[in-house]
Amino acid sequence: MTVRITNIQHFSLDDGPGIRTTVFLKGCNLTCPWCCNPENIRFEIENYLHNDHEESFGYDISLEDLEKEILKDEVFYTENNGGVTFSGGEPLLQIRDLEPLLKDLKSRNINICFETSLSVPSDFLEMAIEYIDEIYIDIKILDKEEAKKVLNLDVDSYYKNLEIINSSQIDKNRITFRIPLNNEYTLKEDNIKNILKCIEKYSDFKVEIFKTHNLAESKYKSLNQDFTNFPTVDDNALNEIFERIKELNSNVKIISL
Repeated sequence: MTVRITNIQHFSLDDGPGIRTTVFLKGCNLTCPWCCNPENIRFEIENYLHNDHEESFGYDISLEDLEKEILKDEVFYTENNGGVTFSGGEPLLQIRDLEPLLKDLKSRNINICFETSLSVPSDFLEMAIEYIDEIYIDIKILDKEEAKKVLNLDVDSYYKNLEIINSSQIDKNRITFRIPLNNEYTLKEDNIKNILKCIEKYSDFKVEIFKTHNLAESKYKSLNQDFTNFPTVDDNALNEIFERIKELNSNVKIISL
């Protein structure tokens, strides 16, 4: 059994509690214009030229070899409540192939985290939930038409999956909304109002907000894809959103990704 990934990042500090190993799985069904990991959107392995040599975004790795990579850092997990984080792309799209690995990691009491857009069939999410200790959930665009047009996101499916998570055994203190902020899309006032309603409904979840950035420009060029330069969000605007969220949920913080 194999899964398709682009990278394994050891000693990660931004993808869950403690020191973590982050596995970036290839393939996503969203089309976020500000995506900072464009190499993870297509499931297909993509080749590009680098210093006159052909290199690839993506490779297949056996579950056995992936587990060996993850266990290299096991001593750090036990010392500071770290673990493994599956990111992407959308890692839940490969949950059927990942499940045997998750069972093994769970038997070793290794903390398992997923970063997800929730743009997956509900049965995929339900399959993953029994293994999840921590989960990061994107909130991007929640208007039905705009979400479909810009992100290819089915908002009804998103809310259905949110309810599945809310009613699951996952500790509410280990569920975190992550909200990328940019002026062109997510910071529009109508969208912010929708986001605030969502945060108010799930007020037990933690919240993290951050500015989108343009650091992936070289990746877009390697992939021969158009790159959109998003102007940096003003600190005043960032702080205003922080204060509005804080009125509904005191467990909110500003992060940098």
